[in-house]
Amino acid sequence: MTERLRDALHDAVAGVPAVRLSEDPWRQGRRLRRRDRWTQGLAAVVVLLVVSVAFVVAGQGGRGARVTPADGADAVPGDVSTPWMWQAEVQSDPRGQASLLLSGDGWGLSGTDVFDHEGKVAVVGRDGSYRMLLYAGVQQTAGYGVLLSPDGRRVVSQFLPDEQPAWSVVTDLATGASRRLVSEGRDCCAMPVAWSPDGRLLLALDHPRDPTGFDPVTGYGLVPAELVVHDLTTGATRRLGAAGDLNQLRAASVAAFSPDSRHVVMSVGEQVKLMSLTGETLWTAELGDRTHLAGVGAFTGDGRLITTVTLDGCLDGCGTAALAARRWRFGYLDAATGAPADGPVLADAVGMAVRALGWRHGRDLVALEYEPEPGHDKVDQPMWQDTGYWETGHVVLTARTPGGGIETLLDPPGEVLGMDVARDLLEAGRFGGPAARPAMFPARAVIMVPLVLFGTPLLLVLGVTGLVLWRRRRRRRRAWTRPATPSGPAPAP
Repeated sequence: MTERLRDALHDAVAGVPAVRLSEDPWRQGRRLRRRDRWTQGLAAVVVLLVVSVAFVVAGQGGRGARVTPADGADAVPGDVSTPWMWQAEVQSDPRGQASLLLSGDGWGLSGTDVFDHEGKVAVVGRDGSYRMLLYAGVQQTAGYGVLLSPDGRRVVSQFLPDEQPAWSVVTDLATGASRRLVSEGRDCCAMPVAWSPDGRLLLALDHPRDPTGFDPVTGYGLVPAELVVHDLTTGATRRLGAAGDLNQLRAASVAAFSPDSRHVVMSVGEQVKLMSLTGETLWTAELGDRTHLAGVGAFTGDGRLITTVTLDGCLDGCGTAALAARRWRFGYLDAATGAPADGPVLADAVGMAVRALGWRHGRDLVALEYEPEPGHDKVDQPMWQDTGYWETGHVVLTARTPGGGIETLLDPPGEVLGMDVARDLLEAGRFGGPAARPAMFPARAVIMVPLVLFGTPLLLVLGVTGLVLWRRRRRRRRAWTRPATPSGPAPAP
């Protein structure tokens, strides 16, 4: 290079500011990589939330794998859980036969009418699935008002909010389709009480939509109820007789079918009556104010005896402790005559109430035992129910063997306040199956609520963190690239 060329190049770059490099270029590179990872992570979270919402709304959750009991036969699970708040409905993803119905409180079984359905019943499938029946603001109790058919294939309920007005509604658990029942040309109203053992008939309390008068003492509306038997095949309804004010009936003791589905025993005040399906009264027995029909499983397996329960303990004005200490003795009536009779000696039940569901192997009484809700006393409450939703704090499924033995079949979570069991599994003694755990998906669109509640704060944290890192990086980058202030003439080459 000639001297003149060096002078020309020196003059050309004399005014260009000096470049300031980072003290540690490797550290600068690591910072850039960390920033890229944060950006990628934030983008991944956003994509995950968007995809999850779209996945749910589009109903593409898919059906989970079927769970089969170890011996290949269906069974009532030995343990259950409360469902997810967003558990899919029967209508959107039916799973076929069920073993159990569950009702209760908490978001999974009760919800809130602010952003979810207040009033739920969980259907526990024989494959271990959980699906929901939703009742839009009306709390329901499994086993009274919402009943599982003897073979576990259908559910009957008073209504479904998305259906047209109906006397009652039957939902097919295999298809999710519902069938409106109309009785005698009327589309209102029936409180389902019991399925016949053969699944052809339905016992229900027929009542008007609105009160027909008011009790002068309590001020509550009077809703006269009549026990009817409805043929699900022909649609014919046969009236069996007046049962009393719907709001004053003891729900656990309304009526029961005989094992051959040919007779019905019903409660009327302090009496029980045996009725033929034509409405003929075969006999009447006086029970008094402390003895009641034991429940829908009152008939023994052979049909010869009808089980009753007699209360020893607090009847009126009871606190929580007194309700919990109630004792119930089992007794029998001769199904042919209504006279008191001897039968299997069963251990007393201790608690607020007990309700007979049926007989395992025709020998052991399977019953639901009720504990009171803490702080919920029975004091001057004319509509109080000892098996009601608001009064119950917990339920346990038990079996009583002749001679005094008691076996716990299912002790569900505390949120469970009501259960119904498929009669075919009960009578076959199919209990203790694999624990049924609800899967998170498929889900209803209400899952967007927790996604927003928990996803939004996460996005905010990630977004703020990313912004702070970006601004810090920007400040440092400006510092690295700030022009140097010349302190004198450029050095000669």
